[in-house]
Amino acid sequence: MSFIKYALGLVVAVALTACGGGGGSAGSVSGVTGGSGSTGSSTTTTITSAPTITLTIVDATGVAVTSNAIGSGALFYVKALVKNAVGGAVANKLVTFATASTVATLAQASVLTDASGVAKVQISPVSLTGNAGNLIVSATVDGVAVSADLDYQTSAANVSLTNMAAMPNSISALQSAAVTVEGRVNGVLAGSSVVTVNFSASCGSFSPLSASTNSAGLASTTYQSAVTCSGTVVLTAQATGATPVTTSVSVAAAQPANVIFSLATVPLMVTSAAASGLKQSTLKFQVLDGSGSGMSGQGVNISLSPSTISSGVTFSVGGSATTTAQTVTTDGSGFASVTVSSGGLPTPVVVTAALVSNSAVQASSSGIAVTSGRATQNAASLSATKLSIEGFKVDGVQTTLTMRVADRQGNPVPAGAVVNFVTGYGLVQGSCVIDSLSRCNVLYTSQGLRPTNGRVAVLAYMDGEESFIDLNGDNIWQSSESFYDVGTLYRDDNENDIYDATTEQTYPGGATGTAACASIVYSYPSVVGSCDGTWSDSIRVRQQIIIAVATGEANVVLITARTLSGFTVRVTDLNGNSMPTGTTVAAAVVTSGATCKVTSVSPNVVRNSANGGNHEINLDGAADCSTVRVDVTVTAPSSIATVVGF
Repeated sequence: MSFIKYALGLVVAVALTACGGGGGSAGSVSGVTGGSGSTGSSTTTTITSAPTITLTIVDATGVAVTSNAIGSGALFYVKALVKNAVGGAVANKLVTFATASTVATLAQASVLTDASGVAKVQISPVSLTGNAGNLIVSATVDGVAVSADLDYQTSAANVSLTNMAAMPNSISALQSAAVTVEGRVNGVLAGSSVVTVNFSASCGSFSPLSASTNSAGLASTTYQSAVTCSGTVVLTAQATGATPVTTSVSVAAAQPANVIFSLATVPLMVTSAAASGLKQSTLKFQVLDGSGSGMSGQGVNISLSPSTISSGVTFSVGGSATTTAQTVTTDGSGFASVTVSSGGLPTPVVVTAALVSNSAVQASSSGIAVTSGRATQNAASLSATKLSIEGFKVDGVQTTLTMRVADRQGNPVPAGAVVNFVTGYGLVQGSCVIDSLSRCNVLYTSQGLRPTNGRVAVLAYMDGEESFIDLNGDNIWQSSESFYDVGTLYRDDNENDIYDATTEQTYPGGATGTAACASIVYSYPSVVGSCDGTWSDSIRVRQQIIIAVATGEANVVLITARTLSGFTVRVTDLNGNSMPTGTTVAAAVVTSGATCKVTSVSPNVVRNSANGGNHEINLDGAADCSTVRVDVTVTAPSSIATVVGF
């Protein structure tokens, strides 16, 4: 019996050894376990193996690559042989492959084994230069996870570029051409191997700058010529490891397509005789190509219009005045510039620029003028957003004052002129600067002592000239031409149009005298007997405005008899001035059981004025409209309400 047991054990051991137990080889994983026991003088040994994966890299014919090296321009595969614990091939088993994506790419991440237990995927190098990586393959066989790894390397490829071409090869500036070049790896058109090609040009640009070869081995891009390109332009293609290749396109020079007026450094000049203000302006015209880009080196003829010349406007060239047309060459941005000087007369300034190569392509200046440069008395005005503010008892209530001026031709006064403001009560900003619209603003604020009548005079003044009627159009006053004489400026606080030396302040300045002042069109304060009897271009242009500093409580007085259709009331503040701007007026029948109704109040908001105003209370004409009680409610901006019944 002992002999029989020994023989059987020997047979089992031999069989297990034949089934693959024991050591493994590079690219494979296996396992061996064993145990022993004794009964009497005999011993029994049991050996068990693990599943295995054997890895190799093969070429397109299935021959193993002994160096584990892959390259571009040929096909290579990772071959995995999967066996179970007893060494049998495992079919239809899922096998997973992985490697660094920066070294190589795998055609599939996982694949099933075939009937021979083989799973195979294509592997391709990422770069055409040499590199090395590690491949990991895994599977689960009979519930046991098994894996194997394999080191491999990529070999550098021989990259070349051939047959670069542009289509079409003759274009105009700003046009484009399609460009292609062949990429080859080891002498064969790049297919699965990708060659990255970079493009450049001696003039112009590419889009995209870099392109990869497609499945046919071609890299494609588009060349775009620039406005500055002309003649032969060399196009170059480059790739890592390859000798650059070139081709060329012939580019016809761009042609000017348009001239535009760009700017004037001083849109509003003053006449040459003006005491102050800017009298020169630089005008810029730009020559553009078909894409709207500036073109350098273009000749431009620039001329003054006849009416501009007749008003005395000239070109300033090297410090000398001339009316001769100027030929100017555009700079690097396509600009042609000239400087003009004002003459003795106000005028629109018209300057025309035309291409030397094509006079039909031209443009004229716009928005440029010569003005007298001085504010004139008859063109000045002063206004307020609120002519009545609820500031009789409240500090900090404000209104905005706006001074507007113009010269004798009704043109804007050049920006930068200063207007001064003064008042006897409250706070007013001392000055403002005339803007490009010939106006400026200040704030008036209620504070401090208030006048007992609630009426505040605010005076605005600036340097300017007296108005006159220019009968012969020469912009120069002659003694035969009528004018509006003004004298010494004062602030008329009591609104009686007469200077009161003991209570009212003067603001001397400009030309004054002892003559009587002429009749004037507008009401502006001037001390009687302080005019000089002649036209002057140096006076205080002035305007005065009255601001009511009003109470919030109202005074409502009936001023017409009641009829069936209504009645009229006068609404003022407690000082007899207008209620604050924005005050509302409403009315309602309050007699119980009355049939009469109020149909409207006109106006239902007080007028923007320093003075009180009338309001019509309209009734519907019912029989009891002559006897019912009607309450009139006046509500100030502060919500103070005054109710008076009639």
